[in-house]
Amino acid sequence: MQKGAAYWMDLHHFDDEDPIFLSQVQRGITNFVKILTGKDIPVQYATSGDSMTDGETVYIAANLKEDTIDHVVGLALHEASHVLLTDFDYLNKEKGSVLKRVHGVPEEDHDNVFTLINFIEDKRIDNYVYTTAPGYRYYYEELYRNSFYNSIIDENLQKDIFTTPTWDAYFFRIINIFNRNSDLDKLPGLKEVFDLIDIKNINRLESTQASIEVAIGIYNIIKQYLQTEEEEEGEPQTLSNQEYKTREHVDRQKNFIDSKYRKKRVHKKVKEQINKLANSNTKIQASEVKKGVKINTIVTDQWEDYFVSHFDHNREAVNSGIAMGKMLLKRLQSRNSVKTEIFDNLKRGKLNSKKIYSAPYNENVFYRVEKEEFKHTFLHISLDLSGSMRGQKLTQTIKTAVAIAYAACNLKNFDVEVSLRGTFTSSNSKEHPILAYAFNSKKNSYKDLYRFSYLSTSGMTPEGICLEQIKKSLPEANYFTEVYLLNISDGLPNISDMRYNFSTAVNHVKKVVDQCIKNNIGVLSYYVEDTWDNGKNSKDSFRTMYGKSAKFIDVNSVQAISKTINELLLSNTIKVS
Repeated sequence: MQKGAAYWMDLHHFDDEDPIFLSQVQRGITNFVKILTGKDIPVQYATSGDSMTDGETVYIAANLKEDTIDHVVGLALHEASHVLLTDFDYLNKEKGSVLKRVHGVPEEDHDNVFTLINFIEDKRIDNYVYTTAPGYRYYYEELYRNSFYNSIIDENLQKDIFTTPTWDAYFFRIINIFNRNSDLDKLPGLKEVFDLIDIKNINRLESTQASIEVAIGIYNIIKQYLQTEEEEEGEPQTLSNQEYKTREHVDRQKNFIDSKYRKKRVHKKVKEQINKLANSNTKIQASEVKKGVKINTIVTDQWEDYFVSHFDHNREAVNSGIAMGKMLLKRLQSRNSVKTEIFDNLKRGKLNSKKIYSAPYNENVFYRVEKEEFKHTFLHISLDLSGSMRGQKLTQTIKTAVAIAYAACNLKNFDVEVSLRGTFTSSNSKEHPILAYAFNSKKNSYKDLYRFSYLSTSGMTPEGICLEQIKKSLPEANYFTEVYLLNISDGLPNISDMRYNFSTAVNHVKKVVDQCIKNNIGVLSYYVEDTWDNGKNSKDSFRTMYGKSAKFIDVNSVQAISKTINELLLSNTIKVS
């Protein structure tokens, strides 16, 4: 096992029942394929009926263990090279009528000739990888070692078995013709076949059509020697144990050449989960919740894959949020104004042309303009969408987020980003934290906020885990830019993982909040509750986590929201000369 491969794909364990693990492998192999071919060739797990490339997609097996991963990578690269270089349309035509019409191959020999074509085409394709991507040779060697080479073959190539010129014998000898144990005197025509293939100059074959011509040449060499069962002398002989084992392995080699290899398959529903996780806009990030304990987090902008229902139950909440946002905008409208002051009669600055014609030498004729405007403000709103936030809490949360986001779309130097957090239950019943980016006022219009009508809750509360990932993506706070993190939640963080609950989760949130403050990121946290909450434990934990930034306000009140937002937005001016 080449340890570098697993590390390169950031794999910490091998669990082929875990969709997150499978998605990491799929993403890693996709990158390998793209580097090798220079094309975005899809890589997917095999399901029912998927066993080889269809000329467009590479299918990989799900039997991913430490001793099989490199073989799987090699097979994917092999198939990707076929997608890049093999003319599948022409090849399929050659399998049928053209073999008979153009080359005179009897129909009963078509399948055997097609195996010869695949054999030569493989050699042409393999040469491409070996010469253009030598760094991937290891994976090819693992592929052939696992699927092709065998000590029984090595041993029996030197023995007098399969020496009668039949198709079985020729396949045994030709498929392994480049084995160091090969004996070209065991069958008539083998030396000519070896010379015709000319493996040292295989790069002369620049197309699938060229491979077919060589395969037909091999057929024409051996067909004169081929014997049918009727032509074989004496009674049919029972295969010896060595011959049986050899034939069994030759059949495996033929199946490999003809792309008829078995692959462990995944259920279609599992494949759908994997494809979501392997999406280029989705990443699997590790969060260290305490020393030596890391938990993987799904980070994505495909939020509608995880936090939506089929019904727009929250349409009224969005409409109310838009209305609240318009009111909030009026209260914050002063951010769109620029205060300008002009200072005259200065000894330096910009020359005042109106004073030049009458100015004596002792008069100051310069002026300076000072503008005072608000700093650029970036506000990230993190919404707790765990199951406990359903109902009235979700309604309140949507209204608040939509109101602030709407205002941001209409205010100068104010950008808002909205993310959702919860957990995702995979097909193997494991629960994983998920952070989904849902809105950005730089990229989205306020009309996109209406998509929040379909928002729904999902799972539990990986609060600190998601806030840690958010912190990593926030812009840097400096003299010109102020950065804030606004959390909206109902208190107690936890997930169904003993490594992240109770005091561990609370302490982790506090640690992340402290790190944000240390990095000059302003933190504000709204506590959302309804009539069903008794509240004390959650509120105490909330105060522990957020300290002075914890706000127990009525999120339905535009006055309460505008007051706290005003504190962020209307006190951060900067002078620009």
